[in-house]
Formats: sequence, structure tokens, C-alpha cells
Amino acid sequence: MDKLQAPGHTALLELIEHLPKDKMSSSAHSPSAPHHAPVGNPFIDALPIGAFAMVMGLSGLALVWGKLANLGWIPGLAEPLAMAFAVIDGLVFVLLLILYIKKWAGNHQRVYEEWQHPVKSSFFAAVSVSFALLATVALGAFAPLALPLWVIGAVLQVIAMTMVLNAWIHRESLQPPHATPVWFIPAVANVILPLAGVRLGFVEISWWFFAVGILFWLVLLTVVLQRLLFVQPPLPERLVPTLCILLAPPAVGFLSWLQLSGQHPGSVQLDAMGHILFGIAVFFALFLFTQVHRFLRLSFYVSWWAFSFPSAAFTNAALVYAQFEPGAFNHAMAVAMVIFSTLLIVWLLLRTVVAVARNEPQLTD
Repeated sequence: MDKLQAPGHTALLELIEHLPKDKMSSSAHSPSAPHHAPVGNPFIDALPIGAFAMVMGLSGLALVWGKLANLGWIPGLAEPLAMAFAVIDGLVFVLLLILYIKKWAGNHQRVYEEWQHPVKSSFFAAVSVSFALLATVALGAFAPLALPLWVIGAVLQVIAMTMVLNAWIHRESLQPPHATPVWFIPAVANVILPLAGVRLGFVEISWWFFAVGILFWLVLLTVVLQRLLFVQPPLPERLVPTLCILLAPPAVGFLSWLQLSGQHPGSVQLDAMGHILFGIAVFFALFLFTQVHRFLRLSFYVSWWAFSFPSAAFTNAALVYAQFEPGAFNHAMAVAMVIFSTLLIVWLLLRTVVAVARNEPQLTD
């Protein structure tokens, strides 16, 4: 019967394998041993690389409220909240960076295993993206930090992109079921760099990042949709939230395109490319809305943070689009997205704190 298994099942087992074998074997050899509470916190002691998605989501939320402050919405509240979210974002990033460096120093093998994983390896680019997003956030009240953060993020992004692409091409164990929306992070995340890059004067290199990001968005969108439509088994439960990543490339691409093309509300009309990118983002937002009933049935994993940055990016895009195309519907959509993304990301942060305090095992998957 084993010979009749579809090859995709082997790949899926490899993809979702996460149980610590040393603990399994030790418990198997000593069944009568008393059960003791685990020492330390698994999430803190063995921080998963996917945790850096938290920084992406918090950065997006800080940018949403920074945009609201610039628009003059909710005076007296928007600016303090933007500052508060920016500070929380920076503190979380520093904490995660310290914990991951500690993990690497304590056990290189754990980091190497994540790098060899067909899905988790893509999250290494979340570190470089976090630097770039923090640079964008810093352009407000923390302007002196923007340049070094962006330069570090740009360098790390080039390294991460080329290393992950090499791994995809030369890793012989890679199979169709391994393709997930997480793959967008190392390649398509290039479109994030122009958000701060243009304003810092790096126009030419920002065009390069944008071009590479759009190229891989089109390529990987085809690959990922082919996997979702025709390859079995379906996404494991813990990866279902990553479907929301489909929303990020067109939403961020829209914002970066405006920076690169020098389009500002009130000065020029939105061009065709802007309408196309935002229209695609709206389509994916509608698709994800139809999946809400499935999302609500999921257990809480770190991968739930995949909902955060795409939602915040689309919120920012909706705010800007409503300036170009004022109207009751566009305004209502922007307001609704501000409320939704804020409640979502604040809830994710609080839920994660609770999960860490409870030592919930699924956080380390």
C-alpha cells in the first residue's frame, strides 16, 4: 500500500514535520518517568524565523496611523497612536533580533534546519523586509534612523533574495506541494524597498528593486496558484493564513509605483498602472473576504501574522486611492480597512503575548 501513496504526501510530511525528536525518543524510552513542566519557554528559547512577520505587521499598522495623522484624520489621536505603534514595532524587532541571534549562537543546527526547510527558509527575508519597513516608519519622528535601516535592509534583501532563489533552483528535495504564498516574501518583497528608498534619494536602485519584485510576483503567482488549484494534498492548516499574502504584492506595488512615478493626490490624476495595481489588490481582498469562514475555524499559530502586513498594506493603499478618487464608497472602504486592520493587529499582538505566556506549543511550528 505504501507504494500507492501520491508523491505529494511525502513532500507534505516533510513540510509539516516539527515535533522535537529528542523529546519524543526520551519519553518513549522512559514511559514511567514523571511528567515535569518544561523548563523555559519554547517560543523564546527557540524563536521561529517566522516570528519576524510580527515586525512587518506592526510596521504596517504604524504606517497606517502615520498616514491618518498626515491626512489630518482623528486629530489629537492619530499622531500619538502612530508614535506608540512605531515604538512598539521597534522594541519588538530588537527583542526578536536578540532572541534569534541567541538561538543561532546556542545551536547553529536549529537555524540551519530552518534554512533547509522548503517553507520556513522564505521567512529569512522577513528580517531584511523588517529593516526596510522600519526605515519607512522612521521617516517620520525617527528620521536619522531611516538611512542606516534602509541600507541594511537593502543589502540583506539582495543577499536573501539570491540565496533563496539559489536554494529553490538547486535544492533537489523541492516538490510542488512546497510552493506556498510564503514564497512571495524573499522575491516579491523587493517592491517594499522603494517606499523609503525614493524619499531617501535612492531612486535608481528603487526602480531596480521594484522591477525585480514585479517580475517575481507574476512568476510566483502562477506557480503558487498552480499548486493551490491542482496539487494535492491542500495546504496544511498552519499555512492557510498565508493565503492573505496574495494581497500584499499589488497593494505595496501600488504604493511603490506612486513613489517611483512621482504621483501625488491633488497634483495629478492617477495613471493606468495605479488603477490596475489597486484593482488587483481589491480583487484579492474580495477573494480573501470569502475565505473568512475558513480562517475563523483555524487554531492560532504564528502564521496568523500573515494576515497583518497585507491587511495594513491594503489599508494604506485604500487611504491613498480615496485621495485620488474621492467618493463615498472609496472613503467608506478606507475607513473600514483602518478599523479592521487596527483591531486585527492589536488582537494578534495580545493573542501572541497570551500564547507565549501559556507556552502554547503551536507557536514554535
